[in-house]
Amino acid sequence: MNPFRPWNRFWFAPISARPLGAFRILFGLLVLANLAIVSFDLDYWLTDTGLLQGTEAREIAGPLRYSPLQWVDDPVSIRLFFGASAVVAVLFTVGWHTRIMGVVLYLAMLSIHHRNIVTNCGPDTLILIMMFYAMLSPCGAAFSLDARRTARKRGTLADPLIVPWAQRLIQLQLSLIYFNTAVLKCNGGTWLGGTALHFVLNNTEVGRSQLMWLVEYPIVINLLTYVALASEFALAALLWFRPTRAWAAIVGLGLHAGVLFTVNVPIFGEVMTACYLVFLAPDELDSFLRFMNPRSWLRHKGHSPLPLATVPGRVDLASGLAGRHQLDPTLNRTRATIESSDHDRDG
Repeated sequence: MNPFRPWNRFWFAPISARPLGAFRILFGLLVLANLAIVSFDLDYWLTDTGLLQGTEAREIAGPLRYSPLQWVDDPVSIRLFFGASAVVAVLFTVGWHTRIMGVVLYLAMLSIHHRNIVTNCGPDTLILIMMFYAMLSPCGAAFSLDARRTARKRGTLADPLIVPWAQRLIQLQLSLIYFNTAVLKCNGGTWLGGTALHFVLNNTEVGRSQLMWLVEYPIVINLLTYVALASEFALAALLWFRPTRAWAAIVGLGLHAGVLFTVNVPIFGEVMTACYLVFLAPDELDSFLRFMNPRSWLRHKGHSPLPLATVPGRVDLASGLAGRHQLDPTLNRTRATIESSDHDRDG
């Protein structure tokens, strides 16, 4: 047995492009949301009339964190740069020349990130890291204008297969974030002691007041603290396995919804949960999209559409003879005719 075969299969065996394409769309919308949030105080954060003036931005960033916005930082130029970045983000989201737009958008977000490193936090860094992986990946191979143009040239509606190494990096990065966060929390006494959520709720700097009443119930605080810690350990591992993936995703959605109500850290939880899409198999993505389609909520179960696996031309099926029969309805009809003839003859 070749010991490198599982390694090569994990990184380089072709898989469907559709989960990564769905991630690109959702992630692009979150990048636009991040730009919209920053735009409310654009002058204060990124121009020479705000927090960092003159050469302060360059001095704080240092020589290895270059940004053109450290040199051209007047309000008009910053607005033009911001507007151009938003346009590129839209083009990346819809998948128009996705490779080029991915590189340009990453450089634009990196320039914004390096202009003011004093106020950067977890969401800013997370967006930048995932944007780097998306830039390296063939995320425009499905659900994009590029894919539509390619399909017309190819003459088929089938989505292509992709080499998944960049998608694997997104998966590993997400698991590493959950695992490292949980391990660091275990180094202190508040999380293992079950009191961490009490201090989070009483944090007047970034905390929210919706759940302050929970501090009156110590047992509930203890339980929620341990649940949050266990959830992060579980998410680091259980998203990889099909039997546990759906339950792990539900736990992750609940975890980040709880963070959203207790801590004012916008976009972070949304980007983390968007990364769940890259773990999905094609049929799991199809089920998720059908669930998210409002028309499917009212459709009678007896009139459900054919499974997507029977659509001619699909190339993201499991493999083997059964998949080939599903791809070719003519073959199925031929087999039925032969079997009917055999039955009549035997009779």
